[in-house]
Amino acid sequence: MDTQMNFDNDRILAQLDKIISDKLFARSKINVRLLDFLVTSTLENRDVKEMTIGTAFFGANYDPVKSDNKVRVYVYHLRKKLDEYYRTSAQPDEIVFQIAKGQYQVQFEPFKKLEVRKRPIPRWAYFMVVLMVGGAMTFFFYQRPVNDFWKTLMHNEFSTTVVFGDYFTIEGPITTGGSGVTRDYEINSEQDLRTWISKNPEQTGKVRASRHHYFNWMAPYCSKVITEFWGKSDYPFDIIQISEWSVAQLENENLVYFGQSKSMGVLKNILVEKFPQYTYKSQEFERVDPKTKETTVYKDVITYDDKMTDYTVVAKISMPTGNEMRFFLSDQDYGAISALEYFTNDEDVATFYERHGLSKADDFIALFEVTGWLRKSYEMKFILLDRS
Repeated sequence: MDTQMNFDNDRILAQLDKIISDKLFARSKINVRLLDFLVTSTLENRDVKEMTIGTAFFGANYDPVKSDNKVRVYVYHLRKKLDEYYRTSAQPDEIVFQIAKGQYQVQFEPFKKLEVRKRPIPRWAYFMVVLMVGGAMTFFFYQRPVNDFWKTLMHNEFSTTVVFGDYFTIEGPITTGGSGVTRDYEINSEQDLRTWISKNPEQTGKVRASRHHYFNWMAPYCSKVITEFWGKSDYPFDIIQISEWSVAQLENENLVYFGQSKSMGVLKNILVEKFPQYTYKSQEFERVDPKTKETTVYKDVITYDDKMTDYTVVAKISMPTGNEMRFFLSDQDYGAISALEYFTNDEDVATFYERHGLSKADDFIALFEVTGWLRKSYEMKFILLDRS
């Protein structure tokens, strides 16, 4: 298939410069680089594949063996941005850049404008209008605009990765006398393990970091809820565990974290910098009131009758590079589960934003108390909210 039509390379490259200089693209380095890469590769007749793009853009962070869909996500956003450009900014004499679904070569087409001709309206057209109005109403009710908690994240230039905090485990002696994999709540990283061994030198050579990490019920349940929520908007995203996440991705994508505060790793630094009044410990949060400087401790409670109280933090953060983050922190899995159900409910979010006078652009950190019996019958109560 001839992707260049009758346009010479100089005119195509001039069109490329015009697009990437437009305000829709100027602030998105990823879209600019990707469009330039695809257009140039097409003009040079290179056979561009997903792996080629992934390696060029993400290097060691791209792993095609693990069904990595970063490339598809970025190209999806690029298509949307091109469509928006041609709807709002393009002139009739411009060349249209099109990237067919499932392909990475660019097709170059002439700009076409629909011609409107005045004709008598046949009877069947009135019937079609009725059907279209009904269809539009159905679309409105089933494809409602996304709520304010997620809106800016879903509409920016970045792809999104959901990160689940997996538990760090160690290998060594177990209670039965053999060797196996165990979990210690106070050892949540290799640095923690090294510190513990330095205090217990007799364990040197007996215990080591395990390659086996695991999740609690929070991960599969929250994965299901967020997939259903974003599926209504056909919004693509990646899923990864924190042990595989790289700090190199910090400025290149949106991030939504679910997990315990002690499993966050370097992500904890972002929260502390944005909201320094909070301190994160095992199964508890401490907050220093910015005005009174008084410290309040919110500690999880588990009773013998299986009643559990979990203090759950939800945070919305905008990064200087334009990408965004959401945090759902809970040491007991039902806390994050309840919070996600709340923030994917449009009516709940609308009430929450109105009650606290929030706009969709506001960053905040909110604390909730979640109570349940046998991990059922959850009840979530709002405690406090801090703006950045």
